Amino acid sequence: MNPLLEQFLIEGRDLLDAAGAALLDLERAHADAAAMNSLFRAVHTLKGTSGLFEMAPLTSLVHAGEDLLAQLRSTGRPITPAMVDLLLAAFDLTRTWLEAIERSGGDLPAEAAEVAATRAQAIRALMDGGDGPAAASAGGTAAPHAPPAWVATLPPAELATAEAAARAVDRDLVAVEYCPDAQCFFRGEDPLNLVRQVPELVALQVLPPPAWPALAEMDAFASALSFRLLCTAPREDVQHLFRYCEDVAISAFAPSQAPQPDAGVVTEVLASQLHLLDVSCEPECLPGRASAIGMLLRRVMTHLGRALDEATLGSAVRQTAEGHPEALAALLREVRAPAAPPPLPPLAAAAAAGGTAVAADPAEAPAPSPELRSAPVTLRVDQSKIDVLMNLVGELIVAKNSLSYLARKAEAGASARDLARDIKDQQAVVHRLAEEMQSAVMAIRMLPVNHVFQRFPRLVRDLSRRLGKQVDVVLEGEETEADKNMIEALSDPLLHMIRNSLDHGLESAEERMVAGKKPHGTLRLAAEQQNETIVVTVSDDGRGIDPKRVRRKAVERGLLDDAAAEAMPDEEALRLVFRAGFSTSEQVSDLSGRGVGMDVVRSTVEKVGGWVDLSSKPGQGTTVRMTLPLTMAVTRIMTIECAGHLFGIPMNTVVESVRLPASAVHCIRGQEAFVLRDRIVPLLRLDHLLELPVAPQAAAREDDPVLVLRAGQATVGLVIDAFRERMEAIVRPLEGMLSGLRGFVGTTLLGDGRVLLILDVAELV
Repeated sequence: MNPLLEQFLIEGRDLLDAAGAALLDLERAHADAAAMNSLFRAVHTLKGTSGLFEMAPLTSLVHAGEDLLAQLRSTGRPITPAMVDLLLAAFDLTRTWLEAIERSGGDLPAEAAEVAATRAQAIRALMDGGDGPAAASAGGTAAPHAPPAWVATLPPAELATAEAAARAVDRDLVAVEYCPDAQCFFRGEDPLNLVRQVPELVALQVLPPPAWPALAEMDAFASALSFRLLCTAPREDVQHLFRYCEDVAISAFAPSQAPQPDAGVVTEVLASQLHLLDVSCEPECLPGRASAIGMLLRRVMTHLGRALDEATLGSAVRQTAEGHPEALAALLREVRAPAAPPPLPPLAAAAAAGGTAVAADPAEAPAPSPELRSAPVTLRVDQSKIDVLMNLVGELIVAKNSLSYLARKAEAGASARDLARDIKDQQAVVHRLAEEMQSAVMAIRMLPVNHVFQRFPRLVRDLSRRLGKQVDVVLEGEETEADKNMIEALSDPLLHMIRNSLDHGLESAEERMVAGKKPHGTLRLAAEQQNETIVVTVSDDGRGIDPKRVRRKAVERGLLDDAAAEAMPDEEALRLVFRAGFSTSEQVSDLSGRGVGMDVVRSTVEKVGGWVDLSSKPGQGTTVRMTLPLTMAVTRIMTIECAGHLFGIPMNTVVESVRLPASAVHCIRGQEAFVLRDRIVPLLRLDHLLELPVAPQAAAREDDPVLVLRAGQATVGLVIDAFRERMEAIVRPLEGMLSGLRGFVGTTLLGDGRVLLILDVAELV
């Protein structure tokens, strides 16, 4: 793929992210000038850069959005929900096209032009005060627009001449406002030459700057003029001419003095054409007659301002030329009774009929077609992080050269004591460099959680409107960083929790007001770093979870009997929502209620070495906390000994280590346990879990080494034979015949070459 195109795809996604965020900010605060400027800047830049690659459908769609935003900026007209919906749909479609370009190597989908015309038409219809997609006609020809305000400043005679020229060729007038950047000459842009090349130019204004600089300060190589012009050429031709220019606004509008269609004349003309079809003629005359009637029908439709399906007309003309005029006659009869243009179908239906569809729920967007080649995975990195790594590589080269010096010194017969001292010193240098390089590489892989957080304000907006609820999204700690893989692993759990909050947790505005709450619910996403972990919290101020209802549902589903449910503490009852297939919802919807969402949250988080906590108060809201390691690349483990074998346990599961005398062990309901700070902790023995022989020295011990571990929502004690060292390791997953072995997360190599098995605490207990 063209490297320039690859860069455009990366920047294009960033611009779409920025535009989407600014658009949602603008919807919440209509008078937010900063949000409007940020939105316009992102859309304007995307339009300009896309023009470098001959992506006419994509450019025209983004340009329609830019024209709408330009009108809102200049008139102060507030943005409406219909505008936000159409612009967000356009951004989604543009993102889909960027992905298609990336996978195909540079090609837009075949139906892109048709879909872009429909979407652009719907957006431009809003510029005339329409309320949404229904304001546009269905044909693909945009409805006439109001002219830009500057058109009224043209001399009346010049404007009248321009309108007459447009009516003579049955076209809209195209208005161009071109304000080239002062440094445009240095980019190869020649404003005067561009204006000279405008086809069918009918009016031109050349504007000086508001104030000329002093002669001594004037830069002869800086462009200072602006241009306003009208032409009757097709808008697409004008856009193609200015495709490399960023500082240009192009719009089309119908001549204000265009005569109204005369229904009587139209009927008479069409009747004469029907009569002509009935008159017999020689077969060689049929193609000419069919072509003439088709051309006349096209002009009549343009005169009426109605859309005409060119494919249908072309087929009818061909059939008439072959001696079958029925289809063309049917078209003529259909046009004889002028009717209002049919409404534009909903965007989702239009996309389904015309090609690329944009899912109503962004979370359910279809996966890319498998036959398309996978795109390379890229990671944008701050240059300063690369500089740190390069400096460390330089130090490593110096350290490598010192090894040659030590080898020569050994060959020269240096004493063992001197060599040992030098090797020890050099090992310390290499050890330091290895640790710093590890930290530098890990820093390169770190991403802010905003990378995943930024997807959800749009999702919350769409789903809350769909559910008829009013929800404010609050993001906190977006700059908190974690490993790229860990950040991406957050996506699915967050999606399920947000769906549950919107569907089950947050009430409608009416319910909230009856309960004495403000009409708008609040959904909060927060992230913070705590030591070697990242804590992500999802909370809402909704109705909360009733432990009594959870117990009742558990009994109904056969998970508990009545006695166990009655004795279960509230905290433990709330954890039942993480059971597979468990749901408190009475109804199953396409959003939630199937009992899989919170199970996915728990399993996904535990798979990456984290855990989930849930707290809730009925009537006040629910909070879910996910605690995950900062990175999966390097794992801190504690080595332990059991029955003469070494094992590793991830440090993020270790709460503390204690030595437990035999007198402190009790049997409660057939289970060994001990009391730790007034809390009963179940006790398990690793040799029993792994079915290993009991070590001979175990019976002679006065006290047992015990690791207190966190296993999901529970805390347990694990009896071992001895504590060993702590270390950092690269944990590799089990492969081959061992891949299905339960109770182990992977392996790592020890310094002496032995393989160390890493225990999966949640699986074992």
